[in-house]
Amino acid sequence: MIAYNNEWLNNLWVRAQADKAEETGCIGKEEKERIFAAYPSGFYSPNFFVRIGLFILTCIIVQFSLGLVSMLLFSTFSNESLGAWFIVYGLLVYAGLELMVSKKHYKSGVDDALMWMAGAALIGGINAAANVSWLANAFIVLILSLYLFIRFTNAIMAAIAFIAFIAVVFLSFIKLGPIAKGTTPFLIMIVAGLLYLVIKQLLKRDFAALHATGLTVMYITALVCFYVAGNYYVVREASIAMFKLDLQENESIPLGWLFWLFTIIIPLVYISRGIQKKDPVLLRVGLLLVAAVVFTVRYYYHVLPAETAMVIGGIFFIAVSYFVTRYLHEAKHGFTHKKASDAFFMDKLQVESLVIAQSFSSSQVPADTGIQFGGGSGGGGGATGDF
Repeated sequence: MIAYNNEWLNNLWVRAQADKAEETGCIGKEEKERIFAAYPSGFYSPNFFVRIGLFILTCIIVQFSLGLVSMLLFSTFSNESLGAWFIVYGLLVYAGLELMVSKKHYKSGVDDALMWMAGAALIGGINAAANVSWLANAFIVLILSLYLFIRFTNAIMAAIAFIAFIAVVFLSFIKLGPIAKGTTPFLIMIVAGLLYLVIKQLLKRDFAALHATGLTVMYITALVCFYVAGNYYVVREASIAMFKLDLQENESIPLGWLFWLFTIIIPLVYISRGIQKKDPVLLRVGLLLVAAVVFTVRYYYHVLPAETAMVIGGIFFIAVSYFVTRYLHEAKHGFTHKKASDAFFMDKLQVESLVIAQSFSSSQVPADTGIQFGGGSGGGGGATGDF
């Protein structure tokens, strides 16, 4: 189902691990070169800046090639005809995407641009050709983004698919009446929580390895959606804007105390579970959501002027960062202030040992003697002396 060469994708992963292993001193340059030779990849994947340039250039070329026809149709045809043309336009761009992928483009900027243009053209064409409801639009975006994620392993499409699914659930549920509108936040939290558990299990499966980045983005999106659905500010303002809830300026929403509890407690739970489980994703999301807690509280309760609060907060966090950095100068309880080249590097170490062992072999499969990267008598990954 994946459009790219699966063997090359796996080889890219192996090469990335070899790069990290060299950075951390586990292997030497010669060993890494042997791994690269044993695991070739024929993709065209330029650096970040070239990728941006090719993205922009592709958009310009496609617009000049097909945009003139669109302009002529826009001035002489009805919305239905224009919508039909945009659907054809999207299909042509998608055909170009498949062609470029077959020519070994992988995250080159060209395939990125064609994928986004094809998706936008198809959705725009459907909306121009028919009077599509919000629910139908959410469902179309869900199907299209999920397909593009699975087909092209695009992480942003994974996040869009997750949000579109939440939108489908939300827009379907509020049609059930006033009681449904009042319980929508709890439903979204339940759905986001269940999806979080499903995605967490999928990340442990071998068949999902090629989609690991996208699934991780979904994992983060689930955590954020779970919090947003219970955030007091979001619930109150959404109820006023969408459900016409009549509230005075300082009047609280029904069960307001519970949503205040969610607003403050959920980030703390993320942080504590991240520390307990050594999960950097949970920990970082929790720390980022602390800012949402501060914003929500300050929006309704102005304890100090904004400038004073920012200065005090800055001094506090600088002090905390300084003392935590000093405390974790030497690793304690599984934490360190030093930058890790890969948060899950230790989990992949055994896989890398097999990769590197295979790269050293010529025609025979080496015996399993543990992790022997080079120097060192205890699998020291190139280190000298005993480990």
